[in-house]
Amino acid sequence: MRVRVRFAPSPTGYLHIGTARTALFNWLFARKEQGIFILRIEDTDLERSKREFEASIIDDLKWLGIDWDEFYRQSDRLNIYKEIAERLLLEGKAYECFCTKEELEKLRGKGYDRRCLKLSEAEKEILRRERKPAIRLYVPKEGETRFSDYLHGELCFQNNVIEDFVILKSDGTPTYNFSVVVDDIDMRITHIIRGEDHISNTPKQIHIYKALGIAPPIFIHIPMILGQDKAKLSKRHGATSIGEYRSMGYLSEAMVNFLALMGASYNDKQILSLEELINLFSLENLSKNPAIFDIKKLDFLSQEHIRRKSLESLTQLAIQFLKEKKLEYWTIDTIYLTRVLGILQTRIKTLKDIILMGDYFFTEDFSKDIEIPIEEKKRLSSILPELVDILNKVEDWNSTNLENRIRIFITERALDSRWFLQSLRIIISGKKVTPSLFETLEVLGKEKTVNRIKKGMN
Repeated sequence: MRVRVRFAPSPTGYLHIGTARTALFNWLFARKEQGIFILRIEDTDLERSKREFEASIIDDLKWLGIDWDEFYRQSDRLNIYKEIAERLLLEGKAYECFCTKEELEKLRGKGYDRRCLKLSEAEKEILRRERKPAIRLYVPKEGETRFSDYLHGELCFQNNVIEDFVILKSDGTPTYNFSVVVDDIDMRITHIIRGEDHISNTPKQIHIYKALGIAPPIFIHIPMILGQDKAKLSKRHGATSIGEYRSMGYLSEAMVNFLALMGASYNDKQILSLEELINLFSLENLSKNPAIFDIKKLDFLSQEHIRRKSLESLTQLAIQFLKEKKLEYWTIDTIYLTRVLGILQTRIKTLKDIILMGDYFFTEDFSKDIEIPIEEKKRLSSILPELVDILNKVEDWNSTNLENRIRIFITERALDSRWFLQSLRIIISGKKVTPSLFETLEVLGKEKTVNRIKKGMN
């Protein structure tokens, strides 16, 4: 039997880290087994679902490199849910419920008492004139519901704690548990890989499978992602959506690598490409333990993936990112941008670091992490004019020549080498730490270098 899996996000918000990991695990499994990966937009919550969220989710999936073989939108399938709910009604496996919100509110905490099951046909007919009924599934109160989970083993729930739940609302829209099962049957889903927070939904879904006479698929409920404090991942732990990390300049390869490592192992490998992840992915390698979100791990992976990029591809990514940040003028001279990236590549962890660490290459209005004290400025103002004269005479402007000239200058004047070079670095870049000073001067060029030193003399 060919593997068929689905990723079924609700477009009520942006793509969350945990939800993206679920998508990735389903996708990796499908690609490893040469199966089918289905994207299903679960938008039956008409009030909260928005097309802008759907578009954002799709865009983030594409950015991660996750493609799909089939696409469905639940709002296009409302007639199917209604038809199947009415079939269960005719078969006596479900019944109409005429209770108002106020009546149900009074039963909150006690459980539904099946009051509508006891109504006569005459009573139902009278009520139909006043309101549209919902449809509830009849759940046997005796016995228990058991199902096997790939990671958690056999799980058991007592039927007497599962009330007759609504499968079709009075407005004709299906409830989550009902639409999920109808879709999974219709789409011939073989494996359901989802978060363990859905374990509590599974008994209800099992009852729907039984009512429809269909054997359920294989369930794999993966552990949640927790923050460093072992609490459920939330805004207080930092950004939680894929789009936020994308905006911060993390590479998609790094994010995929990071998500894949949270809850699975790959022969003890850490730095993995998409192709390697597909080849090494296995349900047997999924962990039963909660995954811990570690931003330092993401930073490490992002830096490694940036280092492994060709300078040409890194330049293209940088151009796209800088344009998104409204810094198009930084990208006009691609040769210059490539040279800048050549000396930044081993230092940056994200594309945003190009802005944070390399702004002085592109603008005179660069950020300054440190200022030179006034007394030192006075001392430098008497030294720097001579350096300007020397640099103006340099014809072959490269890092080797510049280092030789500047070090001779320091020696001849008996200057503290560390102090002078650090001061020069700050004048040129506004930063205490940069790539090699001499490589920086080479890339900046003579004109920018000399003008900044002159400015530093004032």
